[in-house]
Amino acid sequence: MVFESDAQSTLPNAPPPKHEFDGHRGDIWSLVFSHHNVHIVSGSWDGTMCKWDCDTGLLVGESWKGDGGRILALELSPDGRTIACGREDGSVQRWNTDGKMIEGVWTGHSKAVRSLSWSPGGSHLASGCEDGTMLIRKAKSGEAAVGPIKTDQVWVRSLAYSPSGNRIASGG
Repeated sequence: MVFESDAQSTLPNAPPPKHEFDGHRGDIWSLVFSHHNVHIVSGSWDGTMCKWDCDTGLLVGESWKGDGGRILALELSPDGRTIACGREDGSVQRWNTDGKMIEGVWTGHSKAVRSLSWSPGGSHLASGCEDGTMLIRKAKSGEAAVGPIKTDQVWVRSLAYSPSGNRIASGG
């Protein structure tokens, strides 16, 4: 669902939904807005991604399909050109915003990728896994820059780079 909100509003109730996205065969687990705020991309339990028009709620083109099972995490790059996709099989895929998968599926996790975070400049991508590890990769090559890092969490469900890019936080 997409909601319109008025940041100035002091009403205690949530606004009514503007759109419900109808096109996936499974639950939506992750969403990212485009930088220009015209589209939103959804990742689903059915293993597909869909690009939606925020004004009409209509599907833009066809669903995006790739291998690796369910989609559990999406993250838009800082330049707005690449969407990272965390999959059930432990892989990370990169897609352009027109729905074309970028060559080179990244592997290295033993279980599902639950979280993703781009460094502020887009030079690195961190991924968090159900096995409690995280990897930080060079965005151009996919080569591991750091890790795997074993956290004290059962799952790494959330990752966030600091604005300066010299720290990363994980939550599980």
